[in-house]
Amino acid sequence: MQYEEFQPAEPLAQHIKCFWILENTFTHSSSQERILPDGCTEIVFHQGDAFDQYNQDGTAERQPMAMLVGQMRRPLVIQPTGRVRVLGVRFWPGGAYPFLQIPQDEIAGQLIALDAVLGSTARELHSRIADAPTAAESVSQVEAILLTRLSRFRRHDEAALKAIALILRAGGCLSIDTLAREMGINSRTLDRTFNTRVGLSPKTLCRIVRFQKVFQMIERQKSSPDWVQIALDCGYYDQSHFIKEFKVFAGKEPTSYLAEQNAMSDHFTGALNPEKVEARMHG
Repeated sequence: MQYEEFQPAEPLAQHIKCFWILENTFTHSSSQERILPDGCTEIVFHQGDAFDQYNQDGTAERQPMAMLVGQMRRPLVIQPTGRVRVLGVRFWPGGAYPFLQIPQDEIAGQLIALDAVLGSTARELHSRIADAPTAAESVSQVEAILLTRLSRFRRHDEAALKAIALILRAGGCLSIDTLAREMGINSRTLDRTFNTRVGLSPKTLCRIVRFQKVFQMIERQKSSPDWVQIALDCGYYDQSHFIKEFKVFAGKEPTSYLAEQNAMSDHFTGALNPEKVEARMHG
């Protein structure tokens, strides 16, 4: 699999973490893979053959060619069906709201055909991408339309953006009561704001950010992971707490998950690394 990221220009960079393209010109059958929750809503365009996705009962259905992927709380099991060429827009937590302008908790846990949300804009986007001669030009076409949509959004909530940034900076290791006091609001108001803007409660976003940090630690260690140290460094109470949380978001225990081949997911894990979070906050 060839994977490439493109950094968005301002002012999109405050809302969009990256554009990405995943490609594989081979059409041989591929195994199922797990895509893990990362706190980011995405827009995804299939330019090759659409993937199959598997439901919890084991049944499969073909994905739309253009789709909106709401906040995930459990792994998504997918399988390529032929030629892979995918363009994605990965939003920062809370970043999709200005472009979609719908409460994000209404689409959480769902994968929706993009034209059901954006109508003719979705069809125009897919058409422009299909006609673009290069990957960079495809990204430019998406950027142009997203910039137009952003220019129409006037209700910027700086308090919500600050709260999200504090969670990301803390690596998810932040008390919700402390966060509410820092923002000068009560926890119920904070929950309501996050459900609308992010599609997750602040507590769930903290849990996912900690989970994603695990993969950053694994990458640093390279060799056999020290699970006890990783659990402590990522803010888990103890080893059993760490394993329980990992199973919630990955569907497997850490050692079992790492024993699998998840080439696609490997590109997406650890997405909220500290360096990129700081760049966003000071961009």
